Amino acid sequence: MKDDQLLFFKTSIILVLKELRRQKNVSQADVNTDILEKTGFSHNMGRNEVDGNFTMETLHIYCKYFNISVVDFFKKVDKIGSKEIQKFLKQKEARKNSK
Repeated sequence: MKDDQLLFFKTSIILVLKELRRQKNVSQADVNTDILEKTGFSHNMGRNEVDGNFTMETLHIYCKYFNISVVDFFKKVDKIGSKEIQKFLKQKEARKNSK
């Protein structure tokens, strides 16, 4: 189904952002502060990781911040498997239901 493909794509982006943060050992708040101080661009990494839907400008800034090309970013997105996506979505739903 087309909607599932979009959901999986957006979830893959979220998982890549989380992986990049883990590799750099920074929190969402760290990214927000660093990017604001370095570029003057105000955003909320948490919102982007929840929704996975952001502008090309935001993608460009994230790629610069994490020192990764856009091509390599999307190669990482493409490598995320459906099992990893489904696991993340189940965990996300469980967190949502526990509130």
